Amino acid sequence: MPVAYNIHPAFTVDDETLLETDLTACYLFVLVGSGTFSYVVFDPAAKKFLALKSYHFTPRKLALADLEMIEQVFDTDKLLFTAFKSILLAFNTGSGVLVPHEYYTPSMKKDYLHLAMPEKVQEAVLSDLLPGLPMVNIYSVDKDLLGFLRKEFSTDLVIHANSALLQSYTLDLDFNAANGVAFVEVQQHTFIITIYAGGKLLIQQEADYQAGLDVVYTLVNMLRQLGLDEQQVKVKLGGAVATDAGVYQEMYKFIPHLEWMQRLPGFSYITKMQEIPGYYFHNLYALALCV
Repeated sequence: MPVAYNIHPAFTVDDETLLETDLTACYLFVLVGSGTFSYVVFDPAAKKFLALKSYHFTPRKLALADLEMIEQVFDTDKLLFTAFKSILLAFNTGSGVLVPHEYYTPSMKKDYLHLAMPEKVQEAVLSDLLPGLPMVNIYSVDKDLLGFLRKEFSTDLVIHANSALLQSYTLDLDFNAANGVAFVEVQQHTFIITIYAGGKLLIQQEADYQAGLDVVYTLVNMLRQLGLDEQQVKVKLGGAVATDAGVYQEMYKFIPHLEWMQRLPGFSYITKMQEIPGYYFHNLYALALCV
């Protein structure tokens, strides 16, 4: 017997401009993670974000699929049925592998992926071309969830959240830092580290964590293996992380050049969005760079 849940967004951000805007000329960016479903409405003509909603799920059964939760979001959130000009689906459900474009063969993308990580049940293997980078991001998503969202939104535009992050980091003021810069995007139980030196991508890797020290240890170990000094590298922290959270507190102790990720430049945000730290939904806003 299916279990009923009261679905309420953890964040709801909008104002009167949403009602005054022709939404059929706007884009909808949807980001699906493990236990999360978020979206933002974007006006491409004004390059302005108009509304944001983020749902966080805590299933009563560990095996309960995110799909069941998301189906109930559709039952309650009528804005999702607006005839937007375009809808982009993004997934943040597990990391992928970066393959140099010159070695990439589309028919072998499953082989590339499964060299680095085990095959999953009911997976669909997808790939993203990365503008400005001679690489392809290969990743897998749940086949049923992908099929449901494609059908509900009538869209074939799909991307991995990490692909959007790679495009956003090039806009950071410290992107070309000679001593290196590391971006750490923290999720509920995982984090993604992306490291550059002199504007060159060295690595992007995802890992699980239970405590803040796990993030620090992984970051420092990765920097040292790449020949970088954690005392000199600039580290930019993003995600739904508070200053009193364990991840921030531990990183603050050991990383001298720790900063919050900067809000994406070149875009406008409604006043209520500006009241939320820009690093909170950095990966969601970054999807605007992918259309």
